[in-house]
Amino acid sequence: MAVRRPVVRVPRVKAPRKQTEPADSTLDRLKEAIQQIQQHNVSQLSFEEHYRYAYNLVLYKKGHLLYNAVAELISAHLEKETRDKIVPTFPHSTTAIASTSGTQAGTGGAASENVAAAAAGQLFLDRLRDVWDDHIACLSKLRDVLKYLDKVWTNPSSGVPAVYDLGLSLFFHHVVLFSTNPKPAPPANSRASTSAPTPRPTTDPSTVAHHLLNTLLNVIRIEREGEVVSRSAIRSAVGILSRLTDEGPVPLPVQASQGTGSGSPVISSGAAAARQRTVMGEGPPGAKESPYKTAFEQAFLKQTEEFYARESARLLIECDCPSFLQRINRRLEEESTRAQSYLKASTEPLLMSLLDNVLIEQHLASILEHPASGLSTLIQDSRIEDLKLLYTLFGRVGKGHPALQAGVSAWIVAIGKQINEGVSLAPEPETRAEDAKGKGKAADESEGAKKKPEAGGAINAKTKAALAWVQNVLDLKDKFDTLLAKAFASDKAFEKSINDAFSVFVNENRKSPEYISLFIDDNLRKGLKGKTEAEVDEVLNKSVALFRFLTEKDAFEKYYNQHLSKRLINQRSVSDDAERSMLAKFRVEAGHQFTKSAEGMMKDVKVSEDTLEEYKRFQDRAVIKAPFDIEPIICGSNVWPFSAKDKTCTLPKVLQDGIKSFETFYNQKHSGRKLTFMPDQGSVEVKTRFKARTHELNVSTYAMVVLALFEGLGDDEKLSYVDIANSTNMLAPELKRTLQTLACAKYKVLTKHPKGRDVNETDSFSFNSAFTAPLAKIRIQTVAAKVETDAERKETESKVDEARNTQCDACIVRVMKDRKQLQHMDLVNEVIRQLSHRFQPTPQMIKKSIERLIEKEYLERDDEDRKKLKYMA
Repeated sequence: MAVRRPVVRVPRVKAPRKQTEPADSTLDRLKEAIQQIQQHNVSQLSFEEHYRYAYNLVLYKKGHLLYNAVAELISAHLEKETRDKIVPTFPHSTTAIASTSGTQAGTGGAASENVAAAAAGQLFLDRLRDVWDDHIACLSKLRDVLKYLDKVWTNPSSGVPAVYDLGLSLFFHHVVLFSTNPKPAPPANSRASTSAPTPRPTTDPSTVAHHLLNTLLNVIRIEREGEVVSRSAIRSAVGILSRLTDEGPVPLPVQASQGTGSGSPVISSGAAAARQRTVMGEGPPGAKESPYKTAFEQAFLKQTEEFYARESARLLIECDCPSFLQRINRRLEEESTRAQSYLKASTEPLLMSLLDNVLIEQHLASILEHPASGLSTLIQDSRIEDLKLLYTLFGRVGKGHPALQAGVSAWIVAIGKQINEGVSLAPEPETRAEDAKGKGKAADESEGAKKKPEAGGAINAKTKAALAWVQNVLDLKDKFDTLLAKAFASDKAFEKSINDAFSVFVNENRKSPEYISLFIDDNLRKGLKGKTEAEVDEVLNKSVALFRFLTEKDAFEKYYNQHLSKRLINQRSVSDDAERSMLAKFRVEAGHQFTKSAEGMMKDVKVSEDTLEEYKRFQDRAVIKAPFDIEPIICGSNVWPFSAKDKTCTLPKVLQDGIKSFETFYNQKHSGRKLTFMPDQGSVEVKTRFKARTHELNVSTYAMVVLALFEGLGDDEKLSYVDIANSTNMLAPELKRTLQTLACAKYKVLTKHPKGRDVNETDSFSFNSAFTAPLAKIRIQTVAAKVETDAERKETESKVDEARNTQCDACIVRVMKDRKQLQHMDLVNEVIRQLSHRFQPTPQMIKKSIERLIEKEYLERDDEDRKKLKYMA
């Protein structure tokens, strides 16, 4: 069965009909249609028919006639609309920046003028927008009708833009650049005319461009002064300027097409160059920027700078610093909102950068150094919100934060200097006038009633001043820790500048290592009242923060070991856990070597406890018992900060017998070791019988030695100072301190003759059998200043310097042993780097160490290069 295939009939393509109607008639019909579109009478028009008319004109090389006709009709219509609708609404005032000495429309007359000017400006801008909207609507319809003309004939690259772009260019030249003055006759020499400079339309009061630019600036100024304006009108005008292109006019009329087919228009190079130049504003030729960019934006930024320069200068005089900051912060927020509301996105960063410079950067010093409410006042009063705003605003400019950091650092150093001066001016201990005169028993008793002993013992004025110095520094540190977290956003750069400032004034006080160690000692002692363990731990953590500021950490180590040794020997530590926790903190901060001696002391105390248990068992087995119970602490001379030499003191026989008993036990256990008794470090519990009752006195070994001299003497019998000195062989400072403790402090076990608080070599002493106290057990601590005297400090500094020289020598040897040879300056820098965690060695110290090592033949200088050092194996 045959299958019939379907037959597909292809229609014949007919050639287009030749144009039978004359071109002039077709062009007239198109002109009539364009005029109807401009008059909004499009309901009866056939777009298909008129599209065909345009198609035929282009097809038969009449495109130039159509293009020129369209340009003429649009130009005439735009000029008529401008003359009829826009020109009558020109604002009377053409001055963009009125008198604004008071930016906030301070008087009713100024406010009414601003309201009237804003209304006139809005009317002008609304009319311009109406003409623009009507023009854009017409262009959209024309673009549809003349689509074939755009597709085939126009060539934007040759300077003949498409119909829609032509309409935008004509709007720019016949509306924005429209002038009410008669147009000048074209010059005979076109070349001369192109070279002659022409004034900008924005400077000609007869042009729409002049009124448009100044109206926009004036309305924005009025809004800045506090009046309400139409932001939509400003936004529409800004949008119009942004849609246009600031360039010369399209070269009209366009000549006949060239080439085959419909051809393409060709314009001269001179006309193309004239089109590329900017007309309304300043800009690079050929950039095709909008009038918004070339004219309005520049004028807007200039007006903004002048406006806020005047306002900021006025506010600095009228307002205090916080109010000024709040005002400029509000202005910045307003301008940011303004830019987002009706300005182009590219303007906002330029505007904010300008405002940052005018409102902030130019007034950095004035803000910080404000006499009544500058940075010093804000910090002093801890005004966190104001400082936070200051930090935020200064962060907007490059020089802001460095200037603020410098101001904060300078304030800290200045306050730290005052704190240091307060300590240096602290009164000397026990220098009251009545004490110097010696008012007898009544004065002594009244003084004893007023001065209550602290938990850690008697603390004199210098010690109190030292503790107060540390507390003041900690309070200042707490203050800036709070400011850093809440006002400065925990900024690392600010944290470093604050720490550097603290380090400056802390190290300016040469006694700061001793003071910090003394403060820690005061908080680690037993019997602290009013502080929990958590509070003590918090204070100690803050003390470690102060320790970080020290550059002479080795000096601090010296003082800390001295204070720790006294706490351990006198069993006054708050707890072993607290001591170990503190050492762990120091180990983290300064390394294991820093805590080596302190850990050794604590280990010796633990070993001494085990040794004591063995000694007790030894006593149980001994035939001859010791005359008293002894609890010795065996201190290794390599870790404890005590001198190994014997202390000059003649001990009572009972003490000598007890010491010999323990030495016998210890020598049996350890051969080759030498024990040295330290009477200045020990304490003794002595039962003393008075008339009223018997008291158990806890006194130093020196005090027990002195009291033993009064055993068996009558109440009226006296011992002179010279007799006591000859009997005990104690050093004069130790003897005077001991006698002052027993006769002049709160518990007067001895009676001094004559009465007074100072011990002289002419004084004599007797046993106070009438002494009484409410407690059976009494602890009498030696009267002594915890803060070192000048002589003691010199001795400590001498020991520290000696240790530093040793460390410097060892460091040089380590470096040279590793490098074998090194330039002198390289060696100095490396030694400074390695030792800076303990102290800051000077180049002179290193140079002396190098010379010592050369003399000892550890190093030698290179024969050819004397600045090069070699290690001698």
